[in-house]
Amino acid sequence: MIDYKTLKHSDNGMPTWDGFLGPILKIAETEKNWKRQDLINDVLKEVNLPDDLAEMTYTSRWHDPVAPNRVNWALSDLKIAGLLNVPKRGIYQISDLGRSILKEHGLNITRELVHAQPAYIEHKKKLKEQNNDSDTNEISEEQTFELTEKQVSNWFDKQKSDLTEQLLSKLRSIDPYEFEHMMIKLLSEMGYKGTDGQSLVTQKSNDGGIDGIINKDPLGMETIYVQVKRYAEENVVGRPEIDGFSGALRRQRADHGVFITTSSFTSGARAAAKQLNIALVDGDMLTNLMVQYKAGVQIRQTYELYDIEDEFFED
Repeated sequence: MIDYKTLKHSDNGMPTWDGFLGPILKIAETEKNWKRQDLINDVLKEVNLPDDLAEMTYTSRWHDPVAPNRVNWALSDLKIAGLLNVPKRGIYQISDLGRSILKEHGLNITRELVHAQPAYIEHKKKLKEQNNDSDTNEISEEQTFELTEKQVSNWFDKQKSDLTEQLLSKLRSIDPYEFEHMMIKLLSEMGYKGTDGQSLVTQKSNDGGIDGIINKDPLGMETIYVQVKRYAEENVVGRPEIDGFSGALRRQRADHGVFITTSSFTSGARAAAKQLNIALVDGDMLTNLMVQYKAGVQIRQTYELYDIEDEFFED
C-alpha cells in the first residue's frame, strides 16, 4: 500500500496528476497486460485515498471525479513517453524503459523526467510541425479524431491544474515583500478596494502583524486588514498564527481580516478563524482566484462552442 501523503499533492491533499506517475508504473509491473480501467482502479486502490479525496469532483457541469481523471492524464503521458506500451486498443503494459525508470526512481517519477524522454520530445515536435504547417488547411484522416464536449472540458481541467501548480511554485519563489504587494493587488482586483478606496502594503520593519490594509471607501470607514505568508508546502499555518493575527486585528480595533498563505491551514487554524471572523485563503484557493481574476496570468487562446438557437427559427 502506498501512503498517498508521500506523493506530490495539491494543498488539499489530492495527489497531482504527475504524482500518480510512479504508482501507475509500480502497479503496471505486477501484471503483463492491463485493461485501462482495471489499471486506474488498482492504482486508486493502492494509494487508498480518504473518502473526501476519493469522492472529490470537479465543479464543471459533469462533476467528473478528480482522482481517476488525474490517473488517466498520467497514463496518457506515460504512453506517449514510451514507459507504457499499448499492444492493442485499451490494453497497457509496462515497457522495458518503464521498468528501468521505475527501478531507478521508484515512486519519485516526475513530469520533467517523463517529458524528457525521446519519444515524448518527438511527439511534441510532430505536434508543433503539424500546427506550423501552412501548406494545407485540411487535416488528414490519420490526424482526425472526435472529441466530445466532455473530453474537451476534461482536457481544459488538466491545463488549469498544470497552470495552478506552476503558479503556486512561482509564488513560493518570489520575494516575500513582493508577494505582499501581489496579494493586495489581487484583493483590489477582486473588488475589495471599492470604487474610490485605497490599498497599501505596510512597512517591513513596523507592520505590527498587519501586512496590508485596504480601505473600501475614501474615508476609511470600512477597512480590511491582511496578513500573508509565503510558505513552502510543508509549512502549514496553525492556530497560534491565527491567534497572533487576531491580536493584531484587536489592536487596530478591526472586526475582520484576511489571512493568505501559499501553503495550507490546520483544522485548528480553520476552527479558530471561523470564531474570530478571519477569512482564510490557502494555496489552492489563491491560485484559483488568480486565474479567475487574471492576476499574474494571461489568456493565450480563447475557444467557443456553439449550439443551434432554436428560437431563431421559430415563427
